[in-house]
Amino acid sequence: MARVNFSLQENWRLAVLIAFFFVSAVALGWRLFHIQILTSDRRVQIGVDQRMYESVTEGERGRILDRDGHQLALSFPQPIIYADPLVVGDLAIEYAQVLAPIIGRESKFILADLVTDGSRFQYLQREATLQMQASVEELNLVGIYVDEEPRRFYLSGEYFARGTIGQAGVDNQGISGIELQYDDYLAGESGLEVAERNQYGGTIPNGRIQIEPATQGADLYLTLDRALQAQVELELGAAIERMNAKGGVVIISKPATGEILAMASMVMTEDGEIVTTSDNRAVTWVYEPGSVMKAITFAAVINEGLAHPNTVREIDDAIELYDEEECVGVKYDCTFTELGLTYGTKEMTLEDILVNSSNTGTITWALDLGKERLHSYLVDFGFNQKTDLDFPYEASGALKSLENWSGVEIATTGMGQGIDVTPIQMLSAYNIIANGGVYVSPRIIQSIEYSSGETEYIPTSASRRVIEEQAAREMTQVLAAVVSRGTARKAGVPGYAIAAKTGTARKVQPNGTYEDEDGFYHYASTVVGYFPASSPELSMIVIIDEPTDNFYASETAAPLFGDLASWALRHYKISPSSDLVYSAIDQGDIGNLSEGESELEGAQ
Repeated sequence: MARVNFSLQENWRLAVLIAFFFVSAVALGWRLFHIQILTSDRRVQIGVDQRMYESVTEGERGRILDRDGHQLALSFPQPIIYADPLVVGDLAIEYAQVLAPIIGRESKFILADLVTDGSRFQYLQREATLQMQASVEELNLVGIYVDEEPRRFYLSGEYFARGTIGQAGVDNQGISGIELQYDDYLAGESGLEVAERNQYGGTIPNGRIQIEPATQGADLYLTLDRALQAQVELELGAAIERMNAKGGVVIISKPATGEILAMASMVMTEDGEIVTTSDNRAVTWVYEPGSVMKAITFAAVINEGLAHPNTVREIDDAIELYDEEECVGVKYDCTFTELGLTYGTKEMTLEDILVNSSNTGTITWALDLGKERLHSYLVDFGFNQKTDLDFPYEASGALKSLENWSGVEIATTGMGQGIDVTPIQMLSAYNIIANGGVYVSPRIIQSIEYSSGETEYIPTSASRRVIEEQAAREMTQVLAAVVSRGTARKAGVPGYAIAAKTGTARKVQPNGTYEDEDGFYHYASTVVGYFPASSPELSMIVIIDEPTDNFYASETAAPLFGDLASWALRHYKISPSSDLVYSAIDQGDIGNLSEGESELEGAQ
């Protein structure tokens, strides 16, 4: 056999080829080792990420219902349109142009969402319509999806009890009112869902796995009465329009339990439209209440044993209160009169003073009470502090500390000037008298019903005695006389004894005085009371803010009070009390004071 000699010089091409295949084999082996051994877990995860998609499922927000179970707010699944930018990829420009006319957004904004780096989820239209949903599904665009998320609906309308119920945002969160205050209860707990997708981005049937189920939020049952609330808003809106007023507030409650049955805040817009406000002015608005505060002053006088309704006293038509710091110059006019009425000195009972809303009569008795006791009673009646409602942005009002009271403070505060209150504070103070001298905090939540089926009933806050029962009974007698023969006659309801008081107060202007830059006064007219007087089942405060044609509460707030009281008494089928024994004495010569003139404060 002949021997074959291999020469590298002669066979260099073969050597290069062999070397190439050897290096390639080593490289390929290393690559396979790297893929299958060293980085296998990471590559498996990449595959999972490409076909599996995690999404957060929102827990359905709990309902808000009235005291009778009528639904006021609930969440209902509505379509959303979103994209997976990673799947859309190079199709982003084309998709942006196609989707723009369908979902009502400019293509440049859609494109910006579709090219978001590193994002696997991007909303394109959250508040989508059913028509948008159908159009997008018909296009069948890869990486563009339609799903559902809960959206809030208000069954009696977006403006019904708007300031009280509040609103929820698109992210299922409360942003105002009860929706905000009880957001922790209403908001459900989110869940986690995983969907498996094919190479075109479509969901694989039966490829969806629920890892953590979402939990529904709790339902809130309010103390509000939907029918009464609707009637209040209807009549308050009509009154604001009729009087060309800036706005108004009405609250109706059960004094014995503090339950709020209706709470409305309405304003007239610049366009002349009358709407409920998102700001619940019943608890956030502070104003000087005027003569309605006189009932609180006299409740303290009677409780201290200084007088009774029939106690007679000589009252002057003018009182001068001197304070060397404040009554010198033009800072204050420290002479208080019956608004220009001149009668010298007249004998009046305490009841006569309140029936005719006498300023000098109120000041005379307030001076006997003294600033220390008056200040203490005002605090006990709940002023200068928030109620237990704990409503978002609730105001505490303003009462000067005792050490800062001037020589005229007892006069102005005793008749409702120089003290800022909220409507709910004022109503709660009158509820004390209606409850026989016992304070019961207002409340608006009746119960909370959890998704588990458990129901939590919200108890009334601890009550406390403020004045004696006899003093409250005597004050009710006086307030009933104010309606039967005084400034609140138009707040009456035929066949019923109504206990109430009017107040017409000048409003402090931004310049710190009662006159605006044009030298005009602006007024807030208030009526507050309860009924039936002998056995109160309902209480109410009505405020008309800046009526233009006639600003006296006896002519503005009182008629509305009477109309709403009449409707509420029929609605709850409350019959007149048969044991009515309150005063029906004919008006004496003190009645010659004009009911409109005698009730107006702030002219000193």
